[in-house]
Amino acid sequence: MNKIRPLVFLIGFMFPFIFWGQGETSNWYFGEQAGLQFNNDGSVNALTDGRLNTFEGCATISNPFGDLLFYTDGILVYDRNHNIMENGNGLYGDPSSTQSAIIVPKPEDPNIYYIFTVDTSVFDGDPDRGLNYSTVDISRNDGNGAVIEKNRRLLQDCSEKIAAVRKNCFDKSIWVITLASENGRLPMFDTYHAFEINTAGVTETSIKTRFPDLQIEDPRGALKFAPNGAMMASANMFYGLQLYDFDSESGLFSNQRQLSINGTDQLPYGIEFSPKGQYLYTHTTQFLENESYVSLLVQFDVLAQNIQNSQVELDRKPIFRGALQIGSNGKIYRTLSNDYNNGTPFLSVINSPDLKGIAADYAHRSISLNGKTGTQGLPPFIQSFFDKTDLIVDENGNTTNFLELCEGEAFALETEAISGAAYNWSKDGVPFNNPDGARLQIDVSEQIDAGRYQLEIIFSDPQECPVIGEALILLRPKPEGGILHLKQCDIDSNSSDGITSINLNQLTNSSPDTYTFYESVMDRENNLAIENTRNYTNSIPFNQTLYYQIVNEEGCSNIGALELEIIPIPFLSENSITVYECDLDPEDSELVSVFDLTALAMNQFSGFEVSFYSTLEDATLEENSLNQTPESTTALIYARLENDNQCENIVNINLIVNPTPTVELQENYLLCTNEPNLTIKAPEGFDLYSWTKISGGTEEIISTASSLMVPEIGMYNLTVGFSYPSQDTNSTCEYTFTFMVSPSNPATINQIEVEDLVENNTIQVFAEGDGDYEYAIDGVSFQVDNFFDNLSPGVYEVTVRDKNGCGNTLEKTAVIGYPKFFTPNGDGINDHWRLIGMDENFKTNSSITIFDKYGKLVAHLNEGNPTWNGTWNSGPLPEDDYWFKIKLADGKELKGHFSLKR
Repeated sequence: MNKIRPLVFLIGFMFPFIFWGQGETSNWYFGEQAGLQFNNDGSVNALTDGRLNTFEGCATISNPFGDLLFYTDGILVYDRNHNIMENGNGLYGDPSSTQSAIIVPKPEDPNIYYIFTVDTSVFDGDPDRGLNYSTVDISRNDGNGAVIEKNRRLLQDCSEKIAAVRKNCFDKSIWVITLASENGRLPMFDTYHAFEINTAGVTETSIKTRFPDLQIEDPRGALKFAPNGAMMASANMFYGLQLYDFDSESGLFSNQRQLSINGTDQLPYGIEFSPKGQYLYTHTTQFLENESYVSLLVQFDVLAQNIQNSQVELDRKPIFRGALQIGSNGKIYRTLSNDYNNGTPFLSVINSPDLKGIAADYAHRSISLNGKTGTQGLPPFIQSFFDKTDLIVDENGNTTNFLELCEGEAFALETEAISGAAYNWSKDGVPFNNPDGARLQIDVSEQIDAGRYQLEIIFSDPQECPVIGEALILLRPKPEGGILHLKQCDIDSNSSDGITSINLNQLTNSSPDTYTFYESVMDRENNLAIENTRNYTNSIPFNQTLYYQIVNEEGCSNIGALELEIIPIPFLSENSITVYECDLDPEDSELVSVFDLTALAMNQFSGFEVSFYSTLEDATLEENSLNQTPESTTALIYARLENDNQCENIVNINLIVNPTPTVELQENYLLCTNEPNLTIKAPEGFDLYSWTKISGGTEEIISTASSLMVPEIGMYNLTVGFSYPSQDTNSTCEYTFTFMVSPSNPATINQIEVEDLVENNTIQVFAEGDGDYEYAIDGVSFQVDNFFDNLSPGVYEVTVRDKNGCGNTLEKTAVIGYPKFFTPNGDGINDHWRLIGMDENFKTNSSITIFDKYGKLVAHLNEGNPTWNGTWNSGPLPEDDYWFKIKLADGKELKGHFSLKR
């Protein structure tokens, strides 16, 4: 068995190639403060500490160990602490460029990095500064870096796309490519410019490959190489998608192929190759009316004989355009935006991009950004960072870079054994010695063996480039096996023979793992499992050993033994407990109550694990346990007592439900507070009575007799009960009825409002008190309304009566009126004019003055002279209309007129 043993030495100097593309792509920052971190086990974590705010372009770089160095939106540069780097502003990129920047390390200089930027013009007057580069010395400012040279122009105008790929390992050079015009000054793009970055720095004269028929005017869309550098794809929105062969030695492109997207007006924007370079993916968008969109995710097989016909649509959604970018785990990530200005807090992912069609396993909105927002861009990298050779060979001879297996299983990582070659292995960035060279064999895997493995193969021929291999091993945990113990109570008809029924499933009910039981090791090896694990009967009395296999949710297995111990339990009738409860609903015909089995277990079986069952079979097999507060009629149940899941005893529990009394009174009684005299009688036949007065949330017992003379108003309870004496204790079942005693009394008349001398005379009575009142003005016809109308002038006796019988209140009042005419002709009929109702209302200091139509005073009436006979100075006045003015003692004044007729 070979195990990994780390070696500690000067990693970067002894194996300079082993870190090519190992950690530089570990951290991504993009969108609106969004980020992603790639872990050695292939998983990703959302980063929320970024400071970018970009609609599209961005770039990030880390060191070979995966530690962040800096990132940019093409204008501002942020250091590893997320502060703006010294001199890190004013770069000539643009957050609205598809790929506003890419970061390239200077070969053989660990301190120098180049930021290549491509600009764009987004409004009138916004200059397009083309392709530029700036230089970062990461050793400055205690490793936080500084921009030491800024905005050296390479092209005056270019597209919004930029890509980088390794030239070869011997020249130690990198190509940086963009699309522009041949002279780099015109906005019509037909030429790919390849700039070489080598140990001397940036070569500012490009290698040009011109395609006269290209003629691209839309600068938008991405540029991507296959990880092996053999092909490049170019997305140009309205000008489509092009595929090229690339000669990394010369920097020249050839074999231009135009790829069209099936569907109406689908415009390619984001593109990416699969890790092995066979499949090309593109995110395309159709612009619809009303600022709506339909986007596709499409796969092409670039090695197919007919690439165009190999097209497979993997997704169609009403979203905006977005980027595609491969990660260090070999998966391709996709941004999701609703429109240009509004992104989403998710990414999508293609989990297996080296597989054809739907087997690529596209998962939409599967990566959460923890509340941060992804927009249209993701950071591009030197594509050669992702050029890896697979180290895992499956049983069919196919290679892969990912293997998931169970802890304890064997695995091997291997590549071709080449004579004279050196094999440099590392795991999670730490080199280790493998004496077997081309093959790493792990016979019994442990969790320490999980992680990311890399292999650098250095050939004996110095003209051959080293090869980098990679594999990700994920180990699923192995379940615990070993020896288990199960003690079972023998309580069947022969409780002393050591043979009984056993529910083997009780060992697994609380476990997510799957157990399979066998009677012997040979049965386990031959997979002859015990079929009835629910009701297994042991074949060896008292003590027997079974064997099992356990499989966890991860699909990993282990083995072990189960030792059975059978305990004889004589089933004695006196081995029982009786529990009493009162009927829950005395109104129905069934006796049912709730039993608190939790309290019973604590009081009677302290120190045991207790479960309750309704049948002896259930108690034996530990099935269908009762809840801790079951509703039950009078019944026999069983308590199973255990210690550490081992049976110790089974006890009878007698549940007895006693009848609960019921009583019914009035819900509300009335007490006349002027003459309090109220007695309430309860029905006879109960064993106890308790009358309580409720006040302020507390109760005070005021009587234990069957009747109560109520002392005052308020809320009361009557509790009645039955007593049930038993051998052990006396129990009582009680029932409580709550009722209210409310006050009532005669009314107090506060005011009587009279509206008279009008067409519709009215009386309204205002009274108050604790009673429920009704009103009358004749002592006979009572009404609930306190308002009376259409009244004739006269004297009325107002009566306010308490409907609860506590008394009446009376008060007289009058409605004043007057005749419209009178005839003072001495016939004894209607000879005098007077006010009607005057007898009750005309008081001292009240007066009536009468005037003729000229305003001349002709009569003055008062308490001593209440009528007028139609004369003035003892002489009769002529027929006419006369006017009066009434002034009462209470200050009220009334006016009117009447006719005198002869």
